[in-house]
Amino acid sequence: MPTERKLDLAALALVVFGMLRIASTWNVFSATVDEPMHVSAGLQLYTQHVYTYQPENPPLPRLVFALAPFLGGMEFDPAREIGEQLRGVFYSRGRYKTNLVLARCGNLLFFVLASIAVWRWARRELGAAGGFMAMLIFTMQPAIVAHAGFATHDMAATAGVAVSLLAFARWLDRPTLAHAIACGAAFAFAVLCKFSAIGYVPAAWLALYVVRAVRERRMQNPIPSLLAASATTVLLIWAGYAFTTRAFFAGIRGLRALDGMHHFAFLFGDVSGRGWWYYFPAALLLKATLATLLLVACVFLARRMRIAGESLAAALAILAVSMTSHLNLGVRYVLPIFAPLAVTAAATVLAMLRWQRSGRLQPAGGRAEARPYVMRFAAIALLAWHTGASVLAHPDTLPYFNELAGREPWRYLIDSNIDWGQDVLRLKRVIRQKKIERIGLGIMGWHDWDKLGFPPHNDLHRDIPTQGWVAVSEHIYGVARGAPWLEGRRYERVGKSIRLYYIP
Repeated sequence: MPTERKLDLAALALVVFGMLRIASTWNVFSATVDEPMHVSAGLQLYTQHVYTYQPENPPLPRLVFALAPFLGGMEFDPAREIGEQLRGVFYSRGRYKTNLVLARCGNLLFFVLASIAVWRWARRELGAAGGFMAMLIFTMQPAIVAHAGFATHDMAATAGVAVSLLAFARWLDRPTLAHAIACGAAFAFAVLCKFSAIGYVPAAWLALYVVRAVRERRMQNPIPSLLAASATTVLLIWAGYAFTTRAFFAGIRGLRALDGMHHFAFLFGDVSGRGWWYYFPAALLLKATLATLLLVACVFLARRMRIAGESLAAALAILAVSMTSHLNLGVRYVLPIFAPLAVTAAATVLAMLRWQRSGRLQPAGGRAEARPYVMRFAAIALLAWHTGASVLAHPDTLPYFNELAGREPWRYLIDSNIDWGQDVLRLKRVIRQKKIERIGLGIMGWHDWDKLGFPPHNDLHRDIPTQGWVAVSEHIYGVARGAPWLEGRRYERVGKSIRLYYIP
């Protein structure tokens, strides 16, 4: 079998392995904060054919997430108050874990689409070896594996941006009308996945275009293609909203209002209502594997590869757009950046592996001849480090932090970086093991404690100390300053996000 064929099959195997890892977490973690809203909105569309549940997110991923639950009998009652609906949606017919699986399995579609787009983009520029390297880096990124396992929009946004970057790369190579229309369709798909694509995709496209124009110094007039792409985008977004505009513009207005509100963001031990311009760079610095960051930092080794500069420029453009947002609520908001970063890192790996053949080094003695082997060893070691970090973190890829965060990462970042309400099922098991008869709870999320089988419980109050067993999730403890009277007390950790105390 030809080597290229083997590498392509290995890339496919990485996607399958990623899917298996993702599926293995579906009934490990309880419903996160955002999942009840997304699934409820999809069920509302299927049952009522209206879209009023948080239109700040577009409907396409929600229709995907809610399809299996709808066919499986999950309920949506329009007479319910919204809070009651969100609290009860996953408990339909008493099948909590089954309903979680039904909702989360739809996100595999977006994981596969994103992976294929990254692979195709890298392969067309770097060959089969580059495609495999990009796939290894992308599918083993802990944040990617984590967010592909929940019924939320972040993996869908990553797929939309990745597909858009691939489409634009094809247009740059051959700026035909067909490729321009494909760009428009890809952009529409990205916007229908998440509204952040409205900023991310044009910025990334512009960065790609500028880098290519500087490199080649001669580019075709983009105006005709831009008009064709724009018309396609508008038409497909309109179709995606069932040829209406009310919900789309309501969502845009709502998102702008949401960005202008005060949100309790947490960074380096401080809480802010408006966030920080450097929040997302800091989050990436702590949440991406250190091997990925080192490979991206060494991109100058691949400066002769056109794709290295272009993919890095696209990633930096996405990061620049994210830095204008006040929604500093987790690295998930900039999850699409991992697509171009994977391609950048793959180019660096290939440059390191092929160092001797590049003609950069002249063999002039033992040390000079040894340097290419050092580079190859370093490349292999970084890939092994990246893979090992991801595998060792499983299944807790959501609260993964790299080595820079040390042993207490909650001192630097909280919110959905570590605590999204996902460890409630683990807490339930610990309660049974310890035979706890009553417990105070301060946990993120929409949870029905009685239907989950919890013992008698009470909500924690910030200024009222309590006795006995107390469980507090990291976000409540850190961002909301949930219980100052717990400070300094010993606790055990349940999962990665819950502190369990016993107060004599």
